[in-house]
Amino acid sequence: MLYLTGIKLTSGVYHLEELNLSKDPSASALGEPMRNGGYHQREPDKMASLSQTYGASIFFRRWAAWMIDSILIVFGYGGLVYFIAKKVAETEIPNMGMVVIFFLIGSFCYYLLLEGLTGYTLGKFVLRIQVVNGEGMPPGMIKSLIRTLIHLVDTNPLLFWGLPAGICVLVTPRKQRIGDMAANTYVVRTRDLGKVSKRKTGIIAGAIILMTITSIVFAVSLISTLITQIVKPEVFTSKDNQFAVTAPWTWSRDNRINEEADISIKNEFTDRYLIVLSEPKSDFDSSMTLQEYKGIIEDHLVSGITDPELGTASDMVVNGYPAIEFTLKGEIDGNLAMYNVTTIETPSHYHQVLAWTYASRYSRAQQELRKIRDSFREMNIM
Repeated sequence: MLYLTGIKLTSGVYHLEELNLSKDPSASALGEPMRNGGYHQREPDKMASLSQTYGASIFFRRWAAWMIDSILIVFGYGGLVYFIAKKVAETEIPNMGMVVIFFLIGSFCYYLLLEGLTGYTLGKFVLRIQVVNGEGMPPGMIKSLIRTLIHLVDTNPLLFWGLPAGICVLVTPRKQRIGDMAANTYVVRTRDLGKVSKRKTGIIAGAIILMTITSIVFAVSLISTLITQIVKPEVFTSKDNQFAVTAPWTWSRDNRINEEADISIKNEFTDRYLIVLSEPKSDFDSSMTLQEYKGIIEDHLVSGITDPELGTASDMVVNGYPAIEFTLKGEIDGNLAMYNVTTIETPSHYHQVLAWTYASRYSRAQQELRKIRDSFREMNIM
């Protein structure tokens, strides 16, 4: 513990697993009439015939694939959109309207592009099923657009929990949902399509793995952010109830950090610490300035650290109060620590807000430490 003393196709050849499929009666009929009174003999819809051989197992594969895709989109892609929105806005809470719009557009394109160009989504790839046209090829963009538009209705988890699609797959002879029937597409087992290009499968597999890893990273980020926002932050007041800072629920008060501090808090799980020391202006000469006060504090801290490395000071404003911030790195009790030090001037006091952690963790901690520092305020005294 650091205690401060003063921180992600087929080539057209179909194996069909020697199923000896009989032709679909509707497909084996005479084709289009010719001008001379004859008929074109039309090729049978092979995927329709194949789909008719499936039992209820195809429903469970499709349902499991839908669940995987939903988790990927909501937590993985949703986390990515939220993360980018925060970075672009450079605020803690981005424009949620824009987040929702980009989330919906990305979710739509996820199905449109992947299914249209490859026949796969992440869930379908894992469950070894594929969207195909009547010839067993990826459906293309037009058919995929039709499927995706209807997907918003028949498989929408917010609209009947996707029951329309599930019922259709179970009761229709070709195991099609509404979108499949409208686009004339089928969902079949990949192994029934015969030999698939290893190169294409490898590319798809690589893309799927990358998407999965990226999604996990952003899912964790989103979930932790949501938890932090849902759980109410705690307000820590000074001993005389004149000043306060606000910190996440993971922080707690610990007066052992510095017994002279007016506020002493820590995040024990991440080894991050923050104290506030306040001094009445009446204890100093009336000519004292904030710059001079900062110099006194800086000299005191430097003298108590081994091999100190002092950062550049910068003027700033904290909740309307003039302030000066600087960083200080050095060794204390054999540990290399990084301090973020801010001196603040209020009408009646000078304050030191010292936040620190291990130097190796500072880059990840500085945003949270500065956010707590920026919450420093004078309490309303009646």
